[in-house]
Amino acid sequence: MATWYLGLATSGHDPALALVDETGYVRFAEATERFVQDKRAWGIAPDHPPHLQAAMAACGVDPARDRVVVGTSWSSVKAAIDVKVHTALLPGPDTLWLRGLQAQMQESAGRSLLRLGLGAEPAGVMRFDHHLCHAVTACHFTPWADASCLVLDGEGDVGAVSCFVLEDRRLKRSWRSWGPGSLGTFYAWLTSRCGWDWRLGEEWKVMGLAAYGRAAPGLLECLEELLTVDRGRLRFADDAAIAAIVAETARHARAPDAPVMNAADLAATGQAAYARFADRILEEVAKEGRTDLILTGGCALNSSYNGTIVGNTPFERISVPPCPADDGNAIGAALLAWMKESGAGQIPAGDTSPYLGTTPDAAAVAKCRHASRAYKVTDVSGRSAQAVAALLAEGRIIGVFRERAEIGPRALGNRSILADPRRPEMKDRINAEVKGREPYRPFAPVVLENDAGDWFERAQPSPYMSLTLPWLPSVRHRVPAVVHADGTGRLQTVSEDRNPWLANVVRTFAQKTDVPVVLNTSFNIMGKPIVHTLDDALAVLTTTGLDGVLCEELLIEKPM
Repeated sequence: MATWYLGLATSGHDPALALVDETGYVRFAEATERFVQDKRAWGIAPDHPPHLQAAMAACGVDPARDRVVVGTSWSSVKAAIDVKVHTALLPGPDTLWLRGLQAQMQESAGRSLLRLGLGAEPAGVMRFDHHLCHAVTACHFTPWADASCLVLDGEGDVGAVSCFVLEDRRLKRSWRSWGPGSLGTFYAWLTSRCGWDWRLGEEWKVMGLAAYGRAAPGLLECLEELLTVDRGRLRFADDAAIAAIVAETARHARAPDAPVMNAADLAATGQAAYARFADRILEEVAKEGRTDLILTGGCALNSSYNGTIVGNTPFERISVPPCPADDGNAIGAALLAWMKESGAGQIPAGDTSPYLGTTPDAAAVAKCRHASRAYKVTDVSGRSAQAVAALLAEGRIIGVFRERAEIGPRALGNRSILADPRRPEMKDRINAEVKGREPYRPFAPVVLENDAGDWFERAQPSPYMSLTLPWLPSVRHRVPAVVHADGTGRLQTVSEDRNPWLANVVRTFAQKTDVPVVLNTSFNIMGKPIVHTLDDALAVLTTTGLDGVLCEELLIEKPM
């Protein structure tokens, strides 16, 4: 009999599950939205029975013999806490709805094990502090033994900021904020002011649009009045002050059907305000005296800000996990359950690989070998990286569906769409013909880690696309499709040990073009999660301007 530790992200949004074995090794982790193909998967259980069954099968869990210990990513039920619902920025009904979903997920956690035959009665559930789950996940993905660890998100069990210290891979909380003050809430409100819906995860659109605008000094001063940062802790202004600020910003707001660029200055100003708030928080964290920073929580997805930390603060290195938002907390909950039961005091260091999800179904791949009537299918075993690089150099757009899926919201080479960044028209072509999204939306450059300094200012490792950095002015013209309007790019660095296949694509592309940079974007269309099955991938190939899909070692192309 083996023991498994099942971690569940139980926020009510962005559910996910993770499985850790009895040695403390993370064997599987995946967001529920991928399996159900429903963006953010609001209200869907993280132990959705078919998804859980597939995950256990992938790990070799024996339902007849094995034991499963369950951990959740919250220690409390938010709806049961007698606190006033803060309604000055986000509608009160939205908050009540979200808290109701969290209560449902906490209550039902682990019940799917009954459906799958693991036990005759509900399993006992370990419940862990939300920010502690964030911190443990982030520390698991860093090789460092000592660092400061900052959690910034929408809310935790009691507040939206927590500071931890990692010493010899042992984690201790230094301080936390209390009450209604949240950078996550601020950015959600900013998203709605810009004409988008935070419930759909459209904060990305604000970050991208900010590059096209300029921060307006008067508006920036107004936004800064929303939050007070006191010794790193956040607190919103009183309701009357917030109402005045909301009224003042109304004239800058964009209606959802208005031109996108109407909100460019508001987006830029909101991003600048976010940066000032975050800088003040980091001032307090820096007092711990450490120069290595681990940053996590949903706000750690703000790559534009992350890229300013080294060089602008006392921190000399920054580490952000591939899954800093609530889906990543499934890993933290599973590891904490293992640590509690095993008595381990140190957070186990992973191999830093984000490739912890589902692999392509072998039967579906085998079936596709005989799909020549609909597609041109070529076996490129042993030379798939070279084949893809050659097609990219010809201007083809290729989806990649190979090996294990990434945990987190960013495609890092295994569920990616790749293209040639040298072609100025490529950005518009992919946005219009493949992704179906706004034309201003940017794409990420993939660069070999050792070459990053030849292309970027303040170059540093960014294996999970966590940092947006300025391109060196002398090279921007060579890769126009991945240079954003403000001269930056959301960098992904690759190396032989992290992703040898993608590193081989970049290297081969450089041999053909003299440009060691490849365009990378997630393998999905706007509004949909990243593809999960081969059928999902082929649907994108069939219905969009995608030219081909590499599925494992099969190259599937549209007939010429």
